Amino acid sequence: MKVISNTSPLIFLSKLDALTIVQQCFETIIIPKAVETELKGLVLPEFIVSKSISNSGAAFVQGALGRLHTGELEAIMLAEETKADLILLDDLAARNMAKRLDLTVMGTVGVLKLANSKSILSASETLAYYDELIEKHGLYLSPKILKKLKETLS
Repeated sequence: MKVISNTSPLIFLSKLDALTIVQQCFETIIIPKAVETELKGLVLPEFIVSKSISNSGAAFVQGALGRLHTGELEAIMLAEETKADLILLDDLAARNMAKRLDLTVMGTVGVLKLANSKSILSASETLAYYDELIEKHGLYLSPKILKKLKETLS
């Protein structure tokens, strides 16, 4: 499975000390150079590899700056150029753009939910991560979405 990631899911999962969970869900994560730059100071595990976008992709990113951040735009372009199976994005505007391009999108919470469905995390561990993301790390989830997520844990 080819998975591209933006910065925020990796930062959030790193803050949870849960990057190993990502590796158990996806063998390799590919990040664009802008995301690698944004992650400076974060030691990346070997399963996260960096790849450049094409020159035409870079031109698109330059033309689209302002609507989204460079990392988000490069991640979307890289996902499109590599025909990725999945892109990891948290920002709603970035997720909407990726969906308009027919990319399959998952966020930080989705990765944790996937880990739960694969029995990598128990329901209580997943809930604890959700709570920590919201209370300690500033991830916003509407109460309605959080309630629905909690109901679907196994």
